[in-house]
Amino acid sequence: MNSDRLGYELIDFGDGRKLERFGLITLDRPSKGAWTPKSLPEAWESAELIYSGERMNASAGRWTVTSQASRSLEDLLEGWHCTYRDLKLKIVPQKTGQLGAFPEHWNHWDWFAKSITQGLARGPVRVLHLFAYTGSTTLWMALQGATITHVDAMKQAVDWARVNANLSGLDSKPIRWIVEDARKYVARELKRGSTYELVVLDPPSYGHGRKGEAWEIHRDLVSLMKDCWRLLSGNSIGVFLTSHSLNISAKELRMELQLDQQNDSNDVQTESETGSSHPIETVIFPSFLQDCSGRRLECGEGIRFQRTNE
Repeated sequence: MNSDRLGYELIDFGDGRKLERFGLITLDRPSKGAWTPKSLPEAWESAELIYSGERMNASAGRWTVTSQASRSLEDLLEGWHCTYRDLKLKIVPQKTGQLGAFPEHWNHWDWFAKSITQGLARGPVRVLHLFAYTGSTTLWMALQGATITHVDAMKQAVDWARVNANLSGLDSKPIRWIVEDARKYVARELKRGSTYELVVLDPPSYGHGRKGEAWEIHRDLVSLMKDCWRLLSGNSIGVFLTSHSLNISAKELRMELQLDQQNDSNDVQTESETGSSHPIETVIFPSFLQDCSGRRLECGEGIRFQRTNE
């Protein structure tokens, strides 16, 4: 539970929906993981803004205000601010039911802070953040001292991220803002010989690149992950993947990366290491939110891939 009036709070969830507070505004919207009964039925009367549309479909869903709202629907759709830790973020209701923030990702921030701090003891930490959306995690990593390349195919999302940077007083941080398809940008970075200590990606199940390139996670993720792995420097932290999609197997992804690593070492053989590769450690992090009653709303998972020295 977050006692900060301007912060974030998951108040309750159940029956396919979640009741949240972003800053001063309380919202009721769909949540596919909220299959249990509601814990605090009376709390739902506090909702000011409600999204209807079971599948978060832009053509079918809509926002409505309740009698609890102190502002008009038009005013609320223009957005408001929410704070979290040292960041100030703009929240804007979208036609899809999204708000421009995924609070479940914020559970991973302590790991990013620790890993970046440890990495800085060895040298610069350059992070490639793909499908980076409106930038809250980008800004958090920049606060820890990392140099970030923020990539998203939607100009609106990148512009929004820059607004969040301005609101948080982080305009001067070393962040490159890139509007591009993730696969195309990674391919160009490989050709340039660029390297990063950490690659972070949060791919959607389905989507489109800057020029309409179709993305389907079960078809396209493996090849992108292999390319991301090739971008890692010799001083790397690893690749961190977050996903809300079903049937993404950490074991299968690790096997693909391991096989790719073996193929790379076979292509360039040396006297000391012929056809060998470093094992890959896989660590799975649950993505979840905790409500006022202490219940956990499962929201997917994060998976870290890192070379080991064994």
